Amino acid sequence: MKLFSILAALAVAAGLASAQTMRVGTFHKPSVVVAFYRSPLWADALKAKLAELDAARKANDAGKVQDLETWGAAHQELAHRQLSGEAPITNILEALSPGLPEIARRAGVKLIAPDLPFADATVQTVDVTDLLLAYLKADARTLSIVRDLRKR
Repeated sequence: MKLFSILAALAVAAGLASAQTMRVGTFHKPSVVVAFYRSPLWADALKAKLAELDAARKANDAGKVQDLETWGAAHQELAHRQLSGEAPITNILEALSPGLPEIARRAGVKLIAPDLPFADATVQTVDVTDLLLAYLKADARTLSIVRDLRKR
C-alpha cells in the first residue's frame, strides 16, 4: 500500500507541476476486499494450500501441517482486519496487479490508488470499483454483499 501511495503522490506531484488535471482511479476498499476473498483467484490459492496441507498430513509432517494451519489462521485474521480497515491490502493489490494496466486503460486513468495522500483541483478521481469487481469475477451474491457495504 505504501508503494501505491508513493506512486499516487509522485503522479499527483507531476500533475501539479504541469497544471493539468490528472485522472486517478480509486476504489471502495471494503468492496474489493470482499470480492477478492470470494473470488476464483483466492479460491485457487486456497486449493493449493489445502493440497499442501493434505500432503503434509499424509506424510506425517507435523511441522509443515502446523505451518500451513498457522498460515490459514493468519490469513483469516488478515482478511477480517482488512475488511475493517485496520490492515493494508498489499496482498490483494499484488494479486490484482496483472489486471491493473488494462483496468486503468478502460477507466481512462493514469494510475489506480487505494488512497490519495491529498486531493486538489488538478486531481480528478474516477471510481474503478466495478472494474475491479469484474476482474475478480464477482458473482451475484458477492455483488449483493458489496451493494450493502457501499450503502453504509
